[in-house]
Amino acid sequence: MGHLDATLSAAGKKGGNCKTQWFDRDNPSGFGDYENLVNLRKEYPRQICSNPTACEVQTISEVPASSSGDIIAPCSILSGFTCVNAEQTDGRCEDYRIRFTCPESFCNCKTQWFDRDNPSGNGDFENLVNLRKEYPGQICSNPTACEVQTISGVPASNSGDIIALCSILSGFTCVNKEQRDGRCEDYRIRFTCPESFCNCKTQWFDRDDPSGDGDYENLANLRKQYPGQMCRNPTACEVETISGVPASSSGDNITECSVSTGFTCVNEEQEDGRCEDYRIRFTCPESFCNCKTQWFDRDDPSGKGDYEVFVNLQNEYPGQICRNPVACEVETVSGIPASNSGDNIAPCSISSGFTCVNEEQEDGKCKDYKIRFTCPESFCKCTTEWFDRDNPTGVGDHEDFANLQKEFPGQICCNPIACEVETTSGIPASSSGDNISPCSISSGFTCVNKDQNGGKCEDYRIRFTCPKSFCNCITQWFDRDDPSGKGDFEDLLNLQREYPDQICSNPTACEVQTISGIPDSRSDDNIPQCSISAGFTCINAEQKNGRCEDYRIRFTCPKSFCNCKTKWFDRDNPSGIGDFEDLVNLRKEYPGQICSNPTACEVQTISGVPASSSGDIVSECSISSGFTCVNAEQKDKSCHDYRIRFTCPKSFCSATNTRVRRDDDSAATDAKVGCQSKGTSK
Repeated sequence: MGHLDATLSAAGKKGGNCKTQWFDRDNPSGFGDYENLVNLRKEYPRQICSNPTACEVQTISEVPASSSGDIIAPCSILSGFTCVNAEQTDGRCEDYRIRFTCPESFCNCKTQWFDRDNPSGNGDFENLVNLRKEYPGQICSNPTACEVQTISGVPASNSGDIIALCSILSGFTCVNKEQRDGRCEDYRIRFTCPESFCNCKTQWFDRDDPSGDGDYENLANLRKQYPGQMCRNPTACEVETISGVPASSSGDNITECSVSTGFTCVNEEQEDGRCEDYRIRFTCPESFCNCKTQWFDRDDPSGKGDYEVFVNLQNEYPGQICRNPVACEVETVSGIPASNSGDNIAPCSISSGFTCVNEEQEDGKCKDYKIRFTCPESFCKCTTEWFDRDNPTGVGDHEDFANLQKEFPGQICCNPIACEVETTSGIPASSSGDNISPCSISSGFTCVNKDQNGGKCEDYRIRFTCPKSFCNCITQWFDRDDPSGKGDFEDLLNLQREYPDQICSNPTACEVQTISGIPDSRSDDNIPQCSISAGFTCINAEQKNGRCEDYRIRFTCPKSFCNCKTKWFDRDNPSGIGDFEDLVNLRKEYPGQICSNPTACEVQTISGVPASSSGDIVSECSISSGFTCVNAEQKDKSCHDYRIRFTCPKSFCSATNTRVRRDDDSAATDAKVGCQSKGTSK
């Protein structure tokens, strides 16, 4: 394969300088060298823009294709490049590589600068593995380019140090002993990511105005005032005046916004003694914006207009829209964005939805619109396993909903809110090159062989996003083993033996992460996915460094396993040192109301906001000790007022007649019986 480590992106420059890496997916050992675009997209998902503006081809020794002497056609932005051995005088093509020129926007998505190391030891190691661990979620999984400069802003190529180019696979290293003076400069690195990594932006927030000491759009207070509407780890931020002027052009004496603290403008630091009124928004990891509902079309413009109002949508599609969307999108039913429709309309609103009034249009009639919402990540965290019930050996690949429910009883909810499809090798269906329609929450997914250019579909798998109630039954994290022997064995059989009654007999899903909280998918270990039937195993001998990370596992169980819940307890408030909902005192104050062996616990503010979205610095609740929030550990020195409840073994509710409280987004849909009653969206 070709060398993919050079930094070739030039975002922001004119003249077509936004270029991909060089790709060398084939060699001329067979019929020729086929650097065709369809296969390149499959092998390098999201590393080539959807609409290249130009392409270049050269031999792997950097000779332009036009000077190679081979009989070839120019490369194509639609199909790529091909050299056929049989058409050459000597019967063999050179070995070629290709790269594409993309729109500037494809190169404009850059991470912040990272400086995780300094040259005080053996050198400066800005390696990608450690960067991912220290800055989880802030670097895309598949960078398209990277840049390195000294912390004073001098490009690495001009620093005078003896160094290799940065690598999108491994990052950057400078070794002290390789330098003339025995010491490297102190470097920092940033990566260029696919556009989608930077497309996840929050709404604009304006929580303060400059009527007091200044305008304080600080992150701690923003989180409290807009719970769940900001990601935990923003990758970038932007500030502008409420009239839309970028902060850098406002004339005020201010510092740049910070992903960790937000933005502040102090009145007394301004020439005229007063700041402009500012607003801020954040760029978040893709996962924060990946939680999207289906498109809804509840109305058409046959009456006074097209009313896709939020309240009515929630009534007509119970459980399929979150209570607190973070964004919304509107387009015509034919797929044209509302902003390009030509109608006189206001943008959609996360609180009210969207309205188009016929009498306000030049021709007296609105287009027919549909709307969808982006929800907090937690709304989409309830996902099923990947299901692959069919393969494309017959008419095609049919992952249809009805048959999936028959073959996997109890493992798919009756009322999915979204679905995803990818090949069995993990390539998103949209990048597979097949001619297919998106999956449907009501019918599933189908790929027909005869509709494909090659006469055969890829082999696909599907998974569904379900209402939170389907996944609300989650066990604690279990860590029964460490990698000191042959590996880390968190196998289900031994877990059930060591933690009796705390894991259901038939889990519907499982998750694995390191004991420091890094998801297994980002750990860099060579490991399989966890299994609902076997658990999880990491073998030391299969790792590059000969040792696994230390992992923990938890399981999602059928709702019946978690139907025994205590009432909410609020024994303390944060008026003293903090809010202490500790299990020892809870048992004393509420004798007999909490089981001796809880299987799970939940904490939320007394107003119902989950602790994880409250903005406070807190640890997860514990089934052995309860929950604590310490005032001194908070940025504003004050915790929210919290309450806690526990999940107990079913026998506890049978003995005490404890009533189960149901207060999640999908309580209404839980009352439905059977999948035949499942509602669908257009």
